[in-house]
Amino acid sequence: MVPTIGESQHRQMETDGYTIFEDVFTAAEMIELDQVLEGFFERHRQELLAEGDQGISRGDEIVFTHDLAEMDERIRAFVTRDEFVSLSTAFLGPDTDLYWNQTVYKLPEVERLFPWHQDDAYTRVDPSPYLTLWLAIGDATEENGCISVMPGSHRRGFVEHRKTPIGLVCHDSDDPEQGKTVPLKAGSLAAFWSLTMHKSGPNRSKGVRKAYVIQFMPTGMRDLESGEAIEGKIPIARTGAAPR
Repeated sequence: MVPTIGESQHRQMETDGYTIFEDVFTAAEMIELDQVLEGFFERHRQELLAEGDQGISRGDEIVFTHDLAEMDERIRAFVTRDEFVSLSTAFLGPDTDLYWNQTVYKLPEVERLFPWHQDDAYTRVDPSPYLTLWLAIGDATEENGCISVMPGSHRRGFVEHRKTPIGLVCHDSDDPEQGKTVPLKAGSLAAFWSLTMHKSGPNRSKGVRKAYVIQFMPTGMRDLESGEAIEGKIPIARTGAAPR
């Protein structure tokens, strides 16, 4: 279902740096998507368990599997749906591309959180920010490690991060201010800027917490360090509509 993107959503993105879209996809659509994504997750997890951790991806805790739309036509068809044309153009302008996409599957009964960070910290870009859509494939709850966001943090611009074994960190998890939790039903999504600080909690449930993170950029966005345009990305919209 193409979501209604009204003044309230634009205002919340401007002031808080995030907004929620409920029931964008049905539970049945998420089950169908999960059947495709599960195979990539399981293969990558077995690689991690056999060969060791790869960056922030850890086979016994949290598994990031990226570039899925580039590898599978079914996933590519999903990320280019009208829902994403509408969302990306509403917040980024008429010409948009897929920037990055990855599943984030958090294994059960693991007490480690994924720390506070801004997505920009992993690659600085211009213009900034771009748009992150965090899609709940299954219900994301406080028990199984839904995300939290720091409202208004995007207005601070880029914040310096420090490296840790579990990823880049810009805000301490023991600070009294821990933002706002964002539980989501399957098929719902959180939209937030790449400068909005966010984290996810530990998965204390007995099931895998499954999310698909889909990021969009305005066409022509550049790598800040090299100054070169980021090219070769899947086109999402041209002049406000899906490319023909």
